[in-house]
Amino acid sequence: MERIPAIRRAILADNPFWKALLGSAVAVAAPTGLRWVIDQGEAGIPFVTYYPFVVATALLLGWRWGALVALVSTVIANRVFRVEPLLDSLDASNWVLGVMFALSCAALVWLGDAARRLVREQEEAEARERHLNQELMHRVKNMMATVNALVMLTSRHSDPENFTAALAGRMRALDRATGMLGVDADRQCDLGKLVEGAIEPFKGEGNFVASGPPCRLPRQSCVPLSLALHELCTNAARHGALSAPGGKVELLWTLREVEGEGVLTLYWREQDGPPVAGERRTGMGTQLLRVQAGIDECDLEFAPEGVKCRIAIEGVEL
Repeated sequence: MERIPAIRRAILADNPFWKALLGSAVAVAAPTGLRWVIDQGEAGIPFVTYYPFVVATALLLGWRWGALVALVSTVIANRVFRVEPLLDSLDASNWVLGVMFALSCAALVWLGDAARRLVREQEEAEARERHLNQELMHRVKNMMATVNALVMLTSRHSDPENFTAALAGRMRALDRATGMLGVDADRQCDLGKLVEGAIEPFKGEGNFVASGPPCRLPRQSCVPLSLALHELCTNAARHGALSAPGGKVELLWTLREVEGEGVLTLYWREQDGPPVAGERRTGMGTQLLRVQAGIDECDLEFAPEGVKCRIAIEGVEL
């Protein structure tokens, strides 16, 4: 089929009803006319010219149309090219011939349809392979861009002695987020698992309260949200509630439907930590805690009683 593109295209085409019906009519009329031109059926074996057209119909249009062509061809050949219709007589030999013809047509229809399904399955497999290759290249490019941005921004906003530790932590957060995405067709990740993975290195006895309804995030939101949560945890451990005994963080999220689309709102609130003097200098954290691809809203507040952050993500699966 690869060497005859026209046949391959015909097999893969989704023909409308009228076109399939017209093709089936031609598949009956053509062998009937051919047989009539040859000898008007006088040499016997009136069905021989119909076999190739039965196969071709099943191959190009499917087994239902192939079976229809075989049935109509049987009736026409039996009535037009035989003086005595084959099954009008109860003669055993005639019945045997009729059954053999029916079985032959059934086998031809099955073979034609099997070849059709094989070509179509091959096309679907090639399409999936092309899609996976494109997805892989897209992910590799995005990953390289993300790693490059993390390295550049971390080096810009970190002291030389803290660079390695800061970059290693962010790379681990990136690894956890991308590890949740998988390679299958599912383009979303579980929010509960993402939150648990982000806060796990910082959890102590009772220092985190995390709760909310189950939901799945759009793929493009998984990495940005994981990195944002990692930054919040890191800042809380260095300067905020997690740096003091008894300090804790509330991480709650809610879901709502807006114009048929799920919207996630996530709230981060630090409590019982050291007083917050005010907004700190612009750094890597503020680059990650902002509106970007995958995060539709991000409000960061350095309240005296503790840092607060609200993140909103649209397109969530309810």
